[in-house]
Amino acid sequence: MGRIIIYDGAEEIGGSKILVETGKDKFLLDFGLNYKRRGLYFEEFLNPRVANGIGDLYYLGLIPPIKGLYRKDLTKKLCQNGNEELGKGDEPSPVDCIFVSHAHFDHSAYISMVREDIPIFASSTTIALLKAMEESGATNFETSMFKFIKRDTTSSKNEEKYGTHDIRSIDSSVHLTESVVSPFSVDHSVPGAVGFVIQSPQATIVYSGDLRLHGKRRKDTEKFVHSAKESKPDFFLVEGTNLGEKESGEFWTEQRVYEEANEVFKKSEGLIIVNFSIRDVDRFLTFYELAKAYGRKFVLTLRDAYLLKAMREIGLGVPGLDDPSIYFYLEKRRSGTYCDEDYREAWFKNIFTVIDSGKLLKASDIKKNEKEFLIILRFFDLQELVDIQPRPGSVYIHSSSEAHTEEQTIDETRLDNWLKAFGLPPKVHIHASGHAKREDIFGIIQEINAKVVLPIHTEHSEEIKKQFPDRVRIVKNFDIVNI
Repeated sequence: MGRIIIYDGAEEIGGSKILVETGKDKFLLDFGLNYKRRGLYFEEFLNPRVANGIGDLYYLGLIPPIKGLYRKDLTKKLCQNGNEELGKGDEPSPVDCIFVSHAHFDHSAYISMVREDIPIFASSTTIALLKAMEESGATNFETSMFKFIKRDTTSSKNEEKYGTHDIRSIDSSVHLTESVVSPFSVDHSVPGAVGFVIQSPQATIVYSGDLRLHGKRRKDTEKFVHSAKESKPDFFLVEGTNLGEKESGEFWTEQRVYEEANEVFKKSEGLIIVNFSIRDVDRFLTFYELAKAYGRKFVLTLRDAYLLKAMREIGLGVPGLDDPSIYFYLEKRRSGTYCDEDYREAWFKNIFTVIDSGKLLKASDIKKNEKEFLIILRFFDLQELVDIQPRPGSVYIHSSSEAHTEEQTIDETRLDNWLKAFGLPPKVHIHASGHAKREDIFGIIQEINAKVVLPIHTEHSEEIKKQFPDRVRIVKNFDIVNI
């Protein structure tokens, strides 16, 4: 007898944490951050206390109570307060390993908190992206995997102060004691995404991760669906992010994004500002090609340049940092004088050694002739508008998903306020989803033809139930499905 336990992500979008137990194997599928539930308690200036280990997250139900799963330095504070429900960190590991479907934090971030001796499997592309993001971002208690600070040591020795996780590439099948976990590339809004086919003596289980059929790598998803069908699965854990979207006869593709953005480019007489994730290769190439077509310099922040370098190194088909169309924005930091000491972090020094200093642009350089530039600025870069001072005729293209939570709605209101402050028109929303549309989800389920369908990563499981009433089991967080 085996079982599947849905610890998180059953009734909401993101935060996926799924435990699979076969006769002799136990492993997790994803271990992500649940943004929606975290937002009920925390925000920018109210965060979990690092000094309390994982105590704040545990008491608020943001991590599952799996004894022995978490780092010893993070459970220590709980034990000191008399609570040993999560263990002391020296128990036998409750899982053999963790399989990560892709690099989005709602599927991967809370790996940072698990024990260092638990192997973590992800595609080589996912590993490279997560590593570059960590190196170029602020040290974060909730997302650091490759170099985390041990919270129970006072040692000044680096080898004792820091730890890292056992992260391994899964570009082929992993053979456990009696189960075989096979990854298959799928199309999503971040490269390196995979779905899994799990074969064990007890059951064959398919896990979709996040996927779509309307992107440029549609064939990857089709191959996964075919392989999943051939496995004759007993259970299919399928994402349903877009189940709540009403079909209107149209679903935006990347080609549609290009066409709509092209119309904006035609009319723009000033600076073009775009907000999208640099990890979305398709979206990057869309705006890169448009910038070249209109003779605009494509300006990246240094953090985005660092990620682009990592993406180029793993062969993702993006231009190199020496591309003549690509320039770099030098943000004002610390002293505000652009002195070398303001950029002392290792990743800054790294990126400065591989870019042409003549292509480093300050805000004053962009102000001189805004028509020459397209610049990527996201929500947390909006302060740069104060220095750039975009003129009338400039435009802000929001090429990310619409707000799904109250906190995201508040952020969009703030964005609107920033644009109004500089006399800019309302943002132009141009976006194609990273998730399959309703009818494609139904088609994938029909094609794979699993005996039991378990909808996850959705707020609308009932939509699948209506389509497949005899096969769908609606699950909630902490539900146990016997296999």
